[in-house]
Amino acid sequence: MKSGIAIIGVIVIAVAVFFIVPMAAGGSANVCQALEKHNVSQTAQNITGTNSGPVHDVINSVGQSFATGDGEAAKQAQDHPDTPSAVSCAAAYWKTL
Repeated sequence: MKSGIAIIGVIVIAVAVFFIVPMAAGGSANVCQALEKHNVSQTAQNITGTNSGPVHDVINSVGQSFATGDGEAAKQAQDHPDTPSAVSCAAAYWKTL
C-alpha cells in the first residue's frame, strides 16, 4: 500500500514539475506563454549572437511584451490537434532546452 502511494506521489510531482517549472522560469501565467517567452529570448540571442547588450535587451524586451501565449497555443493546437495545448506547449518547452 505504501509503495502505491509513493508511486502516485512521484507521478504528481513529475506532472507538477512538467508544468510549473516552465511557468516559474518564464514568470508566466501559463505554459504556452512560458514557451513563447522562451522562444523570444532564444530569437533575440540568435539575432545578436549574445544574451546581453543593448540590442539584445531591446529585441528581447519588445518581444517579451507581446508574448501572451495565444500564438503558441494556436500553433500547438494546429500541430497537435488531439493534444491539449498546455500539454503540447509544455512538451515543446522541454524539447527546446
